[in-house]
Amino acid sequence: MAYDLAENIAASAFVVLAYTFLIRRSGGCSLNTRQIVFGTVMALTAIFSMVHPIHIGPGIFIDARTPLIGLSALFGGPLSAAITAVTVAGYRIFLGGAGMEAGVANALLSFLTGVGFALWVKRRGVVLGAGPLLGFGLLLTLVSLSTLLLLPTLDLALQVGQRTAPALLAIVPLGTLFLGALLLREQRHHDAEQRLGESEARYRLLADNATDMILEMKADGSVRYLSPSVRDILGHDPAEIVGVAPANLLHPEDLESAAIAFAGLQPGSPPVTFTHRLRHRDGHYLWVESSMRPTVGSDGEFVVVGVVRDVTERKRYEEELSAARAEAEAANRVKSEFLASMSHEIRTPLNGVIGFADLLLATELTAEQRQYVALQREAGRGLLAIIGDILDYSKIEAGKLELEERPFDLHRLLRDCRDLMSNAASQKGLLLQLSLGGTVPRFVRGDEARIRQILLNLVGNAVKFTERGSVLVSAGLLSGQSGGDNGGDDGVAQVRLAVSDTGPGIPAADQANLFQRFSQGDRSTTRRYGGTGLGLIISKQLSELMGGQIGVQSSPGVGSTFWFELPLPVAAAPGLSIAASEGQRNEAAAPRSARILLAEDVPMNQIVTSSILCKAGHTVEVAEDGILAVEAMRRGEFDLVLMDMQMPRMDGLQATAAIRQLGGRRGAVPIIALTANALADQLQLCLDVGMNDHVTKPIERDTLLSAVDRWLDAKVTAELSEGDGMEEKAAVLAGVAPVSDSVPVLNRATLDTLADTLGADVLPRFIAGTLSELALRTDRISEAESAKAAAADAHAMVSLAGNVGLLELSRAARKLQHACEQQRPDVPVLKTELRDAVNRASATLQAALPTLGVAVETAR
Repeated sequence: MAYDLAENIAASAFVVLAYTFLIRRSGGCSLNTRQIVFGTVMALTAIFSMVHPIHIGPGIFIDARTPLIGLSALFGGPLSAAITAVTVAGYRIFLGGAGMEAGVANALLSFLTGVGFALWVKRRGVVLGAGPLLGFGLLLTLVSLSTLLLLPTLDLALQVGQRTAPALLAIVPLGTLFLGALLLREQRHHDAEQRLGESEARYRLLADNATDMILEMKADGSVRYLSPSVRDILGHDPAEIVGVAPANLLHPEDLESAAIAFAGLQPGSPPVTFTHRLRHRDGHYLWVESSMRPTVGSDGEFVVVGVVRDVTERKRYEEELSAARAEAEAANRVKSEFLASMSHEIRTPLNGVIGFADLLLATELTAEQRQYVALQREAGRGLLAIIGDILDYSKIEAGKLELEERPFDLHRLLRDCRDLMSNAASQKGLLLQLSLGGTVPRFVRGDEARIRQILLNLVGNAVKFTERGSVLVSAGLLSGQSGGDNGGDDGVAQVRLAVSDTGPGIPAADQANLFQRFSQGDRSTTRRYGGTGLGLIISKQLSELMGGQIGVQSSPGVGSTFWFELPLPVAAAPGLSIAASEGQRNEAAAPRSARILLAEDVPMNQIVTSSILCKAGHTVEVAEDGILAVEAMRRGEFDLVLMDMQMPRMDGLQATAAIRQLGGRRGAVPIIALTANALADQLQLCLDVGMNDHVTKPIERDTLLSAVDRWLDAKVTAELSEGDGMEEKAAVLAGVAPVSDSVPVLNRATLDTLADTLGADVLPRFIAGTLSELALRTDRISEAESAKAAAADAHAMVSLAGNVGLLELSRAARKLQHACEQQRPDVPVLKTELRDAVNRASATLQAALPTLGVAVETAR
């Protein structure tokens, strides 16, 4: 039995070798050919098994025909199984005997069982293993035992079955499992090799045909693999670079950056991408972008996989774009300089045109002469407005326009705009009205000048284009909002300002062009009304800069409504300004005469400016250039200097710097720039060199005198502060100059003025709010972590106390502010004195208020 078993095992090995050869070496053969060959091998093996069966007992033999037929169907296919089954059946017929029918049936049923099991495995996706193979062997055994029923007699069938069934149930499933496992192992090994080969072929196809250069580098920097695309990029054959380090191909200037990029590469680190130059085979350098990813190769060694892309064209485009950008920026600078120069050259003669017109209108003229001069002045102002539009548009387009947000009175702004345009409207017989919604907040934060500019442009257009009827300026909040009581910051109000007119209206086709550059609704508009067409586009851009929007609704023959919406934060109502109260008390007083130095080289401008100043009661000395202005300051004293920016020998900036170096009172004199340059960066230069303010040419009489009076008042205040000590500034502002170190707790005159101004109803709330704010800031000063924070609150308390006439508290706050700024050691003592002064101020104010007919609650 052992010998017979060894022979059958050897036959099984032969089957496995044949199967291995067929699946690995017969790549050029067709499927049917491989099935025929495999079927022939299995058939010969089955015949060998039938000739050399396993002898398990007296007269009992078992061969391997059944599992061989079944496995040929499972691993070879139906054709292999059919060849094996037919061969076995034919040989059994050749042998003849009593069991011939059973043997032929056994071959046929084994064939059907094998083909059916193979189809079931394929359709169900069953993964072959020990379990399925053992079950398949058991199924073949049962099929084989069922053929015993075809023996001549039933007794013979039962007798043979009893003697062979145990052996068949043991040997056939195990034999099927043994041979099937060997065949399955070879099949899986072949499938894995085939998949690996297909994957390698696929990646090789990608690498060999990629336009980018793909490489693999070892840890020492030598190239292990290089794709054929290197021929197209660098002109080299891959064999010329593989095995060597490509560092000699790098541009010398890129060696350091490449070394830095590779220095941090290690397994698991992120990929590195950098741009550098590589030398072509013909010697020229080209720009490439290399992306390197560190990893571990199949052999376990550290490698770097890289992709190199030719970016020479992209680099050239980038350089062209950079050059174009630089050229555009240079052109923009030239344009800005040109606009600055043109602004100066145009505004300078306009100064004479408008200035002499103002002077002429102040003299005695006939009605006809006055009309001509007025028309001359309006023409000059019209030209000035056009210049302003062009400069504004240029600044917006260049992104250099900066908004100046601050609290302002929106109601007053609307009324001022109405009043300013009322004369133009009345001259045309138009009714100009203002409708102010009750929920519109009074005090808001925003750029007051730019909002005024938009509104005046819209109102001016409405008055210009409306021949009869009316113009309505309206203000309201968008739906769902409330304006608050202005007692504090109530958030952001969405304010809608609109200007409606009864003019000719605008056709729908022309409305889309209204907010475009140099565009007007009708081409005849420019000829009839004039203008640049920049007003609306500037208004649109300004409203968008402020976070809003602008639009129009119009019907031909009915009229138009231009509107703009802005988000305006609600601001707290400002307290009473003592300086404003002082101004009201001094309005009736005659203006103070001052000695003013005018540095101006243009005779026409000298006459205009000096005439305006002399008529206002000032004494003027003229210097024709910067050098003469500095000499005049050295030999004499002046209350104010008006400095032209562009003069021969020494310009206004240089002259200002020289005057500031004089020191003392002469070096601290207020200097106002007279400039025809309205660009923001040029105006900033004036402040940087030490000028205090500026007046833009052409000079308007009211603007000039307002600036002069403002800085003369500031100079007087500063001189008084210097003579009596900086700590007395609050007292001066309150209207009472101290005469000794001892100051009263309360200045009753200031409180009386405040009561007259605010009224008995408002004064208690104002006093309560002031005391509460003083107490709050006193607590913050005590708890302040830095001297800077304490100084800021002390500075605020100076004016808070001065507003209600608390002189002692204002002086104590000023002393504490200076001590904190200088970080003196007496700060704790001054903090204690400040709190005591607050308590005395509160008590004194409580006692004084009943005498005014009002009462106030305690603030703390």
